[in-house]
Amino acid sequence: MSIWRLGWRVSQHEPRTFWTGYLLFVLFFTFPVLSGWLLGRGFNALSTGHNTRVFWIGGALVLCEVARMSCIHIGALNWTRAWVHMQSLLRANLLNAQVASGGPEAGQPVGSAGEAITHFRDDVEDVTMFIDGFVDISAGVVFTALAGLVLGSVDGRAALMLLIPLVGVAMATRTLDARIKRYRAADRIAASAVSGLLGDVMAAATTVKVNNAIEPTIAHLQKLVDARRRTAVRDRVLDESVWAFSQGAADVGLGLVLLSAAGAMAAGRFSVGELAVFSAYLGWLSFLPRMVGRMLARRKQVSVAFDRMSLLVADTNANNTVTDRLLPIGLRQHRARPLAVRPERVPLDVLDVRHLTAHYPSGDGVHDVSFSVRRGSFTVITGPIGSGKSTLLRALLGLAHQAEVTGEVAWNGNVLIDRGAFLIPPNAAFLPQVPQLISDSVADNIALGVIDEAQLSLALELAAVLADIEEMPDGTRTLIGPRGLRLSGGQRQRVATARALVHSPELVVLDDLSSAVDIETELQLWSNLAAVGITVIAVSHRAVAFDRADQLLRLQDGHLV
Repeated sequence: MSIWRLGWRVSQHEPRTFWTGYLLFVLFFTFPVLSGWLLGRGFNALSTGHNTRVFWIGGALVLCEVARMSCIHIGALNWTRAWVHMQSLLRANLLNAQVASGGPEAGQPVGSAGEAITHFRDDVEDVTMFIDGFVDISAGVVFTALAGLVLGSVDGRAALMLLIPLVGVAMATRTLDARIKRYRAADRIAASAVSGLLGDVMAAATTVKVNNAIEPTIAHLQKLVDARRRTAVRDRVLDESVWAFSQGAADVGLGLVLLSAAGAMAAGRFSVGELAVFSAYLGWLSFLPRMVGRMLARRKQVSVAFDRMSLLVADTNANNTVTDRLLPIGLRQHRARPLAVRPERVPLDVLDVRHLTAHYPSGDGVHDVSFSVRRGSFTVITGPIGSGKSTLLRALLGLAHQAEVTGEVAWNGNVLIDRGAFLIPPNAAFLPQVPQLISDSVADNIALGVIDEAQLSLALELAAVLADIEEMPDGTRTLIGPRGLRLSGGQRQRVATARALVHSPELVVLDDLSSAVDIETELQLWSNLAAVGITVIAVSHRAVAFDRADQLLRLQDGHLV
């Protein structure tokens, strides 16, 4: 999909606001044509002694300026609203792609918090600046066309000179297309690296301090900052050079207009009014060439932005980036947390994994893995570090986004086409090896939406953490801090386990639960899950899990042995 079409779809998210702001800004830049024409008429009337007409023209000039200022005031209000809608649409689509479980809108996970910042802030701003430039170009075209008609009626050759700087700017920018795109892409990558390291350092500040790694960390940050400085300077210098060339070309064009009209002025063929018209228009005639240069540069920059965002939405055409959706902007009423849309529960009889293979670009992964899991059974997957246990679970669930995955997973004999969309609560739930908690209450971390107290209590009981939560001053309303820092490591793991169990899934997949809980707690958890008949696939290295397992799968170098 072309950059122009993508920009058009973004602009039409809130069409009434966009077109209102657009037309008012075009009018704002067009009013100087009328003001210059009136000014010329006024000077002609003054030179011929028609004083009454001078007063009428003066009044018209005042009204023209009042109308012009009204346009910019109302236009700014509408354009700000349109700007917010356009940016919010892009960010909502990027966020939706990150949190979607399967389906056509699910995208690649973002690499780091720093990379997310450059996508959600910088790339989005590049797109809206491109659309903003389209408004400037439109206003410049309308002004130049109307001004050209007025000037052409005075001196046709001078009017034709207005085209020369436009051609020069277009040709110069065209030769720099590839370089503009390359420099912007390099700068975005360098900015992501700096932001990502800063985010990681802030999250692990205690680790850095207790390991006396402040100096090495700062040294590494300095290297990334130096690289970003080089890419930023290169990108900014090229951008400003295009702007300076456009400004210079515009000034050359004005000089050519003046030279073309100089003969008529020297011969006295210009009246005072015509000279006033030329003087009024000269300052504005440089606007279009400058905007053309900037717009052509932004076209390549926004191409980089859409390319980068398309990676997150898993759509090479960036179509999912501009998908229209309802945004709750400007709604004054209280918004309750919405109910999550979940697939229909399909009771599990048997899960078949057939020749499942997942290859990462590095060459790691799992190869030709097949096994079956029956309802209510407990399957344990074990093996040495790096044998592919986590990769197997993610490929099974449709979460191995960066791997090439082949093979089939069948639910009751039916092959799952989109595993990521089907294998979510209430059909399946997943607890990763390093679960993530949010800075909210225990209840909100477990429910992630609306849930009744009975379900919440049952999940806490099954996860063997109910007694711990009840001892807290605010119970399930206790705030756990950023990433659950107010909880112990074992409590964080069990709260995350409760989140996986709160919707009573048909299948629960646990990636190395034993890494953060003691043997007694793990044994209690397996007993609780067996008591309620939940089907379990778990990675574990402990004998208590092996003893209770109905099926034990061993992985070695990505193969079942």
